[in-house]
Amino acid sequence: MLDKRTSRVQPIRLSPDFFPLDIHKSMFINDRMITLPSYYVKTWGEKVLNSHDKSNCKWEVNIKYESPKEMGKKIHYFKSKLTLFFAKNRNQESSYRLKWDTDFSEQLAKDYPKSFVRALEFHIGDEHYKELRYTEFDIGGFKEQLQVKIIWEDAQPIVSIKEFFRVKDEEQGFPKVFKELSSYLIADYLLSSEDELLRRIQVTEWKKREEIEKELNENNIYLLLNRENKEVYFGETKQSLSKRYPPKQKHHSFDNWNEYAVIQLPPETSDHTRLLIERVLIATGAKLFQNSLYSEEPVLDSNNGLKLQNRRK
Repeated sequence: MLDKRTSRVQPIRLSPDFFPLDIHKSMFINDRMITLPSYYVKTWGEKVLNSHDKSNCKWEVNIKYESPKEMGKKIHYFKSKLTLFFAKNRNQESSYRLKWDTDFSEQLAKDYPKSFVRALEFHIGDEHYKELRYTEFDIGGFKEQLQVKIIWEDAQPIVSIKEFFRVKDEEQGFPKVFKELSSYLIADYLLSSEDELLRRIQVTEWKKREEIEKELNENNIYLLLNRENKEVYFGETKQSLSKRYPPKQKHHSFDNWNEYAVIQLPPETSDHTRLLIERVLIATGAKLFQNSLYSEEPVLDSNNGLKLQNRRK
């Protein structure tokens, strides 16, 4: 059947026992999971649902995945976990999640590069698109879709996933770019080790205090400076600096700063890691500069160094 979306062909209807699934960001990045639609879970029937409780709520599953027609409809198997979670004010039918490892996200990114690049654009530009009140699907064109089937045999789930709608290569505008770019980004965002991710940082030049309203990126280490008085402050924030220091808000311990620099951490950096980095910087600064944190003599005196304005370690 010819799809109305300009020369695209897709099945007339879902295969029996499948449900449609929009390909979205959390399938590639961070979460690598989906929540099953409650209407679909209900089709399993009361016998299956009544057998699930806190003692029977996790199942190891091999996803049977069929690549898109343009990729040869090859069959792959990926390990995953189906989980029934228990949240307050949430019914059972809305509480099933299917979660997988990076290898399946990598395969999806290869097979659906346009969706992956769009997801990454929305992930990196999160704050910008929030301000525009955009959803992920407001950027990058059509939604590509998978179809998913989960049936129960001998009290165990059997999961199958395959193509429902994919933007054809010739309709992507720049298919070669998408293919090559997605391969690079897969390696960078999906396959990097934790050490490699932590090395991917961006450091700004010193900027005037008045420019801080433009700082929209989140997850930062930052430095505040009064160059004339030789004073410095190290800080961390999960927020953007424009939110952390809105206009006319005084700093709790160092309001006399007039320049700043930002060390933007990778989006995957945890709160714990960010706090640890801040404490290392403060401890290092306290060893080198005049401060009120340690009684020992700093390496650099007031003529050759700075004065650390942090009041807490």
